[in-house]
Amino acid sequence: MLDIANVNEFTYGEVMSIFDVQTPQKSVGFQFWKLHQQWQKRVHKALEPYHITHTQFVMMASIAWFEEQGIQPSQAQVTQLMSIDKMAFSKAVRQLEERGLVKRNQSKKDARIKALSLTKKSLIIMPQAILAIESVDKEVFGMLGERKQTFNRILLLLNKELAR
Repeated sequence: MLDIANVNEFTYGEVMSIFDVQTPQKSVGFQFWKLHQQWQKRVHKALEPYHITHTQFVMMASIAWFEEQGIQPSQAQVTQLMSIDKMAFSKAVRQLEERGLVKRNQSKKDARIKALSLTKKSLIIMPQAILAIESVDKEVFGMLGERKQTFNRILLLLNKELAR
């Protein structure tokens, strides 16, 4: 460990690089961060007309996916699908409920479980918001062409491994 108290002057590069890679272009983490920033900027702009955050959009889209399968999802099911912190989820679902976009009801199967559903109001905006986000995804990831499915499989693998 470097003893900071005994270092008079130190300039990067004198002893050795503090980086594992030679340039930022070779840093996977940095490139992923840059891509995420570009994608997130476009997503934010696409969702502005609907006055919802990206997290709120993903939450409502997740509920819609369950509902299309004939499932009234619990908060736990949506939280798990999204891989989101429970506190962040709770805040976002509360905001959506206050705006009349999501309903929380007691589960018909278990009174301890809160079931989520989309409201008529959210069913009006979600098809448009989904089209807007899918347009962003096509713009950003469409340039991958045939490699898009490989990229998605890599993301699925990383998400699965990191969720352990």
